[in-house]
Amino acid sequence: MFSIRKSHLALSAAALIACFTSTAQAGDFLFQWDNDKVADTDRHYTNGMRIGYVPTKPAEMLTDTSDFLINTFGAGGFPNYPPGNLRIGWVFGQDMYTPEDVDATVPDPLDRPYAGWTYIGATVQNESDTGLTSLNQQDTLELDLGIVGPEARAGETQNRFHRLINVSESRGWDYQIGTEPGVLLTRTVKFRTDTWRPFDTDHFGFDAIPHVTAQLGNIRTGAAAGTTVRFGGNLGQDFGPIYGTFAVPRKTPDRFTWSLFAGAEARLVAHDIFLDGNTFKDSPDVKRNWFVLESRAGVMMHVPMPDGWGIDGVRLDVSHVQRTREFTTQDKSDRYGSFKLTLNY
Repeated sequence: MFSIRKSHLALSAAALIACFTSTAQAGDFLFQWDNDKVADTDRHYTNGMRIGYVPTKPAEMLTDTSDFLINTFGAGGFPNYPPGNLRIGWVFGQDMYTPEDVDATVPDPLDRPYAGWTYIGATVQNESDTGLTSLNQQDTLELDLGIVGPEARAGETQNRFHRLINVSESRGWDYQIGTEPGVLLTRTVKFRTDTWRPFDTDHFGFDAIPHVTAQLGNIRTGAAAGTTVRFGGNLGQDFGPIYGTFAVPRKTPDRFTWSLFAGAEARLVAHDIFLDGNTFKDSPDVKRNWFVLESRAGVMMHVPMPDGWGIDGVRLDVSHVQRTREFTTQDKSDRYGSFKLTLNY
């Protein structure tokens, strides 16, 4: 077994090598931060960090991976799309989960167990007006590989950050879910309605974006469906927010795009390693709820930059997320803030 430090460095190095060998420079970069402290809580899904990169000219290894994903899991959409429209990229992320009482040295066995998940992944995304329905459609596939448990280094990451901001450390990481390699396949399909323009201008309008998501793997298995309603300008440049932690860098819009959005998603949860515990050995666990609701509301702006600025566009998404109880002994719902910054080069 790798040491904790070696595993962490290997995952970090793999992500950096993947990004910087995919292309010379140009592309779209995503920096995502989810945290519950900004919503005045400190429990359960407590922090998530994610870096995404969609190069202008992806390397052969990346295109081979995308071909495998499309040919194996892209039925009903991807085969109908022009290959030149594909947006192929990499992601690197880390999620961390804690119980409500982080001061206890021995965690409450009825509360969510400590857990960390560090991963790298390949993504492929496309948009079309000739998909599964008559609506504009966006398909996204992602395959993540990583590690759960002490090797993920989530505990060290959290406590180092807490020391930096002068917050007490979480004391129960010695009781986290054990080490286990992880795989997670996710597919999301979005459908965008035509924009309703009550003022007969592209600067102000309304639309709706229904979506469906399926996940398969020893990290999570389940399905979800939801809808987002938006009010904003030039809404046809975009497909709205992402639910969960599954975000991909957005391409540069032709025009300034903005929106206020609100929506909800219903999830059927067949498996969640962060609640069910390790797959092949005993570990801390709680009894999960099979049905979970998540609501999300926020604001988004994507600004194309003038020539000569050295950057093509800047996008900012800020949202507040509310999630119902995920396990039977949870006493109240969770909430957190989500920030996403995209830079287009």
